[in-house]
Amino acid sequence: MKLSIVIPTRGDQNMKNIIECLYHQTFKDFEVIFVVDKHLKDIGEFTSQDKRIQYITNLNSSFRTQRDDKEPMIGWNASTLRNYGIKSAIGEFILLMDDDELFEDNYLEKNISLRSHYRPIIKKDFVLTPTLMYRKTWHIQNQWFSHFNYRLSRPIAQILWEKERDYVQMYSGNSLFAPAYIFKDVLFDEELDFVYEDLDFSYRIHRAGYPIIVLRDLHIHHMEREKNKLEQARVGNQHAAYRKAKHRMLFVKKYGNMIDTLKFYLLGFRGQPLWLMIKILRYASWATKINLLKALWKGTFYWAYTKKKDS
Repeated sequence: MKLSIVIPTRGDQNMKNIIECLYHQTFKDFEVIFVVDKHLKDIGEFTSQDKRIQYITNLNSSFRTQRDDKEPMIGWNASTLRNYGIKSAIGEFILLMDDDELFEDNYLEKNISLRSHYRPIIKKDFVLTPTLMYRKTWHIQNQWFSHFNYRLSRPIAQILWEKERDYVQMYSGNSLFAPAYIFKDVLFDEELDFVYEDLDFSYRIHRAGYPIIVLRDLHIHHMEREKNKLEQARVGNQHAAYRKAKHRMLFVKKYGNMIDTLKFYLLGFRGQPLWLMIKILRYASWATKINLLKALWKGTFYWAYTKKKDS
C-alpha cells in the first residue's frame, strides 16, 4: 500500500463530499481510514462500498479521552482520533486530512510527485503541506505559521508572497503529508486538544529535525461552515472558551524557556484573554456573556498556577 489517508469525522455530509473527491483521484493506490467519533451504525447513509475505504471508531477502544475534572465529557478529543487512525494505517506514506476539505482530481498524485521532487533538494525526509484556500474562492486562508510569539501569545502566520515554498514550524490540521514513520514516531499529545493539538504535533515534528514545508502552488480548499465572530476567534461556547485558554497555557508551559516564559507572563498572558474578552462583550448574547467570561478566565488562571495534568 502506497498511501494511507487518515480523516477524523463526525460521520455527516462532509464525509460524503470528501469521498466524492477521493473517487476522482488520478492516483489510485491508497486506503482511506475514517475515524468516526460516533457509533458506526449512525453513519450508514454517508458510507461507501469502496473496499479502499474503511470506517473505524475508538468508542470501544483502549484509548481514553484526555480531560480534567473541571471540564465536561463531550467525547473523544481530536488528538485521540488522529492517533487511532495513524496507528491503524498500513501505507508507506500518510496523509492527514480534515473532512471539510475539497481538492482537485490530481491532488494525491501531486503530493507524491512533489515529495519525489523535493526529497533530493532537502536531502532528508520532510512533511509537506499545501496552501489552504477558503472554500472555492481561491482566497488564501492560511499558509501556516513560521513560529510561536510568546509576547503576543499566538502563532505567527506564514506568508509566501512570491516564494515557491518556505519552511514552517507549525500548522493547523489541513492536509499533512509525510512518510508514515514520522507521524507514527511523533503522534499527537493526547493531553492537548482544540487548536493547540495541531500546533503541538507539528512543532514536535519540527523539533525532532524533520523539515516542514508549505508550497504556494499546492492547494486544498477548506469548506468550513459560516462562523460568527466568536467562533472565528475559537470562542464559540463556554466549553470552547475554556479549552482554548487551557491548552494555550499547557503549550507555553511545555515549550517556553525562561526568557520566553517571562515575555509571556509579562505581556501575552493577559493580552490574549483581554482581546477575547472584548469580543465576548461585543458579540455574545446577554445570556451567555458571563459564562463565557468565567470559562475564559478559569481556563487561563487555573492552568497558569497548577501543575496538575489531565486524568
